[in-house]
Amino acid sequence: MIKITTTALVAAAMLVASSAFAGDKACCAKGASNTGSVACVDLATLNLASDQKAKIEAWQADCMKAGCTKEGRKTFLKQAKGILSPEQFAQLKAQCKKTADAKKTEA
Repeated sequence: MIKITTTALVAAAMLVASSAFAGDKACCAKGASNTGSVACVDLATLNLASDQKAKIEAWQADCMKAGCTKEGRKTFLKQAKGILSPEQFAQLKAQCKKTADAKKTEA
């Protein structure tokens, strides 16, 4: 019971933090490495295994280092598709598209 409660609290905190500190680039890989903001993708909602999470986070960092270009996002999604289930990939892609679309309307 304590594990479930702790997990729920951590997930809620991540959700609040991700929306409150979203950066200004429409990249699925927005991360703390360059902008000090958290990723726009809520990995907790994807129910990733530990090895999947490690790979996704590393690829996010690579995309961020590349400047969150269209090509960087495309590479990130291609890599992610290889290790995620179809449901997980659909969720990831939807979150990325939502963030990209939101940034287009702001610009």
